[in-house]
Amino acid sequence: MLIKSIESLDKGLNVFWSDDSLTCYPWFWLRDHSESKEDLHQDTKQRQIDSFSEPLNNTVNKIWLDDSSECVFIKWDDQSESNLSFELLQTMSVPSLPQSYALNSTNVWNSSNEIKDFPEITYQELISNGGIKTWLNHIQRVGFAFVIGTPKTPEATKELMEKIAYIRSSIFGGFSVWDNKLENPDDTAFTSLSIEPHTDGTYVNDAPGLQTLHCIKRDSIGGENQLIDGLAIAEKMRHEHPDAFNILCNVNIPGRYIKPDTYLQAHRPLFRVNDNGDVIQVSFNNHDRAPFRLENDLMAEFYDAYKIFYNLANDSARQFEFMLDPGKVLTFDNWRLLHARSSLTGYRQLCGGYHNREDFESKLRSI
Repeated sequence: MLIKSIESLDKGLNVFWSDDSLTCYPWFWLRDHSESKEDLHQDTKQRQIDSFSEPLNNTVNKIWLDDSSECVFIKWDDQSESNLSFELLQTMSVPSLPQSYALNSTNVWNSSNEIKDFPEITYQELISNGGIKTWLNHIQRVGFAFVIGTPKTPEATKELMEKIAYIRSSIFGGFSVWDNKLENPDDTAFTSLSIEPHTDGTYVNDAPGLQTLHCIKRDSIGGENQLIDGLAIAEKMRHEHPDAFNILCNVNIPGRYIKPDTYLQAHRPLFRVNDNGDVIQVSFNNHDRAPFRLENDLMAEFYDAYKIFYNLANDSARQFEFMLDPGKVLTFDNWRLLHARSSLTGYRQLCGGYHNREDFESKLRSI
């Protein structure tokens, strides 16, 4: 979409677009969003203009279009000059409240049979040109991806994770190597017990965005992993159980993690939504749910809604089950997918860690 013409009014600048739409930008907004080298640092993209300590003279002296540089230029009566790119004006052409992006709902899956274009890439493909983009696009699209043929070492796994961003530290450390024979495990994930479907980090204010797991040694029976699309459950409940969906959007469920000298607790609804009602995060861990009490009637309604989600998440028909063999690295969206594990006998050693959600989104924007 291009700018056909502009018109200067007392209240602001009218921009007539090539699709025959019209946007009026207030003068103060235009000056506040100037992209000139004096007003916006060209490397850091941080504001340099001071819009508020002193009144700005927003009287326009001259305004013009420069097609070659694709900018609108404004010269003010105080002789300062602003410029705004066509791209900025276009992206801001429709006023809206800033809000978090919704999870990608175009490829939700209610069973493994619905997963289109299976999200798998070889290690050699990933480290070649364009491989990281394919890898992360798989995660964005269906919530997870496998990297097969990966060297069966912690070092190779760590190097793989660092292609996204730095590895996040947590109560368990940063990049970690562990097995199921720890004498005093800090979590059931470090045991041979089965683990119900859940997301990680319900007890921290900012749950990890991505989790990566790699089984580097396995001499065991059982221990199959399961993935469940929490976003698919959300959309099913939105349409088939709207009252229950709304309850799970509005009740802040406490999660907790308790160890000697540590007591983590955070509150978050099972479905976190933006102003449009779109789901931006699924947060569910029945193991780590802390005690809370609502008014009796509302508590009963919450239990009914929570039970619907719980039963859907534990429905084996919804679960994608696989064995995490050495050489197969799993990375999944912890804000969308639930993960689980069957019990096992024998020995298994894994490695992996977390990434922040914003670093995942940053890499998607920049590749």
